[in-house]
Amino acid sequence: MTLGDPGDLAAPPGSQPWAIAVRLQIQSLLKDNVSSVKHLRTWLKGIDEYAGYRQLTDETGQQFATYAAFCNAKPPWGLGYPPEVIDQILKELESVQAKQVEQEDKQFKSWGDLEGYLQRFSKLVQNCPDNQPINTRKIGQVLDIALSKAHVWRKRWLDLGWIVPLPDEKRGYYQITEEGQKFVKDWLEKKPLNHTNGGLLLTIPRCNSKKAAEQLIKSLEVEQLR
Repeated sequence: MTLGDPGDLAAPPGSQPWAIAVRLQIQSLLKDNVSSVKHLRTWLKGIDEYAGYRQLTDETGQQFATYAAFCNAKPPWGLGYPPEVIDQILKELESVQAKQVEQEDKQFKSWGDLEGYLQRFSKLVQNCPDNQPINTRKIGQVLDIALSKAHVWRKRWLDLGWIVPLPDEKRGYYQITEEGQKFVKDWLEKKPLNHTNGGLLLTIPRCNSKKAAEQLIKSLEVEQLR
């Protein structure tokens, strides 16, 4: 009788509507190879601790007497795996996610120092009053770089969560997030005004000394130039 019922995750833990909804969540996450292990563990722990499985029945209509019986029962009544197999699935998923995080960390480090990210991104923030929509062309204009390089910076900032696509605008437009603005604000507050050594990073043409000088004057304060 409960198989066609979606249940209710907001219902009191241990109740039948809650148990039905949690069963569906667990079954869905177990099928998804890129599922959130954290959520999967939470639901499994909940349906065990609150004995939600007792609100559910097997294919013969009998209530599950134990958590193990619920796990072993075939879908859609149960989970289709013994508890020890579910634990192994969780460990494998955690291992996959850990490798993904490690790979992302390596990729991030290969992009360079965070200082360079913030110096460039702060220019974008300062050139977008009232958090106006931006696109790749705007990024290229602000940083004075080619469109191809602007695409790269747009993707990096998007991956970091500093910008997000605008759903109401035409494709290709983004907006600076609160997280991105906070990163810039915190960085500027900690950064000395007369910072002249090391971490100052500008993109200037090597073969055009006049344009390089113009870029320096445009980008730096008098004290920084000195």
